[in-house]
Amino acid sequence: ASTGTALLGVLLVLLGAFVQAMQYVFEEKVLNMDIPSPPLLLIGMEGLWGTIFCLIVVYPLVYFLPGDDHGSYEDPFNTWYMIQNSTQIQIFFGVYFVVIFGYNFFAVLVTFLLNSVWHSILDNFRPITIWVTDLFIYYCISKSFGEQWTIYSWIQVVGMGVLLYGTAIYNAPNAGSVPLDGKWYALGLDFSSEYDEIRQVEEEKLADEEFKARMLHQKMGSSFFGEIPPSLA
Repeated sequence: ASTGTALLGVLLVLLGAFVQAMQYVFEEKVLNMDIPSPPLLLIGMEGLWGTIFCLIVVYPLVYFLPGDDHGSYEDPFNTWYMIQNSTQIQIFFGVYFVVIFGYNFFAVLVTFLLNSVWHSILDNFRPITIWVTDLFIYYCISKSFGEQWTIYSWIQVVGMGVLLYGTAIYNAPNAGSVPLDGKWYALGLDFSSEYDEIRQVEEEKLADEEFKARMLHQKMGSSFFGEIPPSLA
């Protein structure tokens, strides 16, 4: 039974990762359409449909599934009763609401300003932040909470290093990255020619933008538009 439960857990994690990946791709698609969706509108629509899905599907399902919460796996009515009668829960709920809104806002903003790949990369830094915070709580605040350093913590450190190294590689050839130029830290991999092509494309793009701006400035200053007001000169 434990093996089957572990396998089910792994499958659910993989399913969650797949759904999350689809969400990132969808967000980038919606934010970059011919008539793009504003980030706040996208966040609001995701929250609205998430609320509807929970009320119609998730809550009825967990209520009728057997469990130890008044005979249910999760009793929404008991949850609502506790929220109504506990000031502490209301405060934590309000803080949680604000924090989650801020997280979703900045996550969608990353997709809007960069792309969904950067969103997924930066999202993987959350476990690192949580782990460091747990260590701080355990050793600096209270040993009743947080997480203790163990021999297996070195595995997390190595994983964090791999994540940072991969992020620096992906950001190449931009400033602050780790280019794969054939040296020891690049493990012998050399993509210098690809980096040169990327730089050339970026330079051509910048030159095109400067040319368009210069042409627009000359067009606005032509006699076709008449005299330019001093405020716009």
